[in-house]
Amino acid sequence: MTITKSEQETHEVARSFAQNLPAFAIIALVGELGAGKTCFVRGLCEGLGGDPKQVNSPTFTIMQEYEVGQGRRLVHIDAYRLSGEDDLESIGWDELVGDKNAIIAIEWASRIQNALPQHTTNIHLAHIDISSREIITK
Repeated sequence: MTITKSEQETHEVARSFAQNLPAFAIIALVGELGAGKTCFVRGLCEGLGGDPKQVNSPTFTIMQEYEVGQGRRLVHIDAYRLSGEDDLESIGWDELVGDKNAIIAIEWASRIQNALPQHTTNIHLAHIDISSREIITK
């Protein structure tokens, strides 16, 4: 468990976390609205060698991709508007999971929990107060 006291600290935790990721990983981000999920993805992007300024919540587009270092890409999915696992077909889920050069970060991952592979890393973000967050990696 990690406690951050600002958005910048949450970003830095994610940036450091990214340094130890393998070439392929799936990260399920769980937390209520405003818990810092998109901020965490910005930190991941930077830690992987990408530009964090390009990261926005893909709530309406469902998925965005960002080129990051070493021939990899960060796939950012927001499952909030998905009605369940069946909707994943529309974004090419099977191909994404088979791409060994992709880091997949999923906001609102609990909405598609049954489709997540066993090796998924779960990151829970929770409000402590207006600027502090609790981050638990499972």
